[in-house]
Amino acid sequence: MVTPFEWGILAIIALGFVVPAWMVAISFVRNAQKPQIEEPNKRYFAYAELLKSMHAQMDMKTRTVRNGPLFAATVRELANYPEYRTLSVLFLEEITVTGTKKFDNVVRNELKAVEAGLLDTQS
Repeated sequence: MVTPFEWGILAIIALGFVVPAWMVAISFVRNAQKPQIEEPNKRYFAYAELLKSMHAQMDMKTRTVRNGPLFAATVRELANYPEYRTLSVLFLEEITVTGTKKFDNVVRNELKAVEAGLLDTQS
């Protein structure tokens, strides 16, 4: 049989674990519901890195792309920055794909799709 003293000890132990657990859970939910404040220049620097990456993938002497799949994925990523659509469209218009290999066609189609999508979001 459990004495009142033992019930008291069990209650103190239970409250010692339950109350902090509920406090942590409530705090977690409140923090998750707060809007996340983004650093103002974070998107700009990410966009600048994207353009640097695209420029680095192009060989200016031979006017070829070093890695077709990576270049196509990088071009597709430009669509995630609609606030820079004017610069992106100007940049994409300067790229010409002359090859006939599989990845040349992929890059050509990606260039057209991203450019059309950026122009469509403008209106």
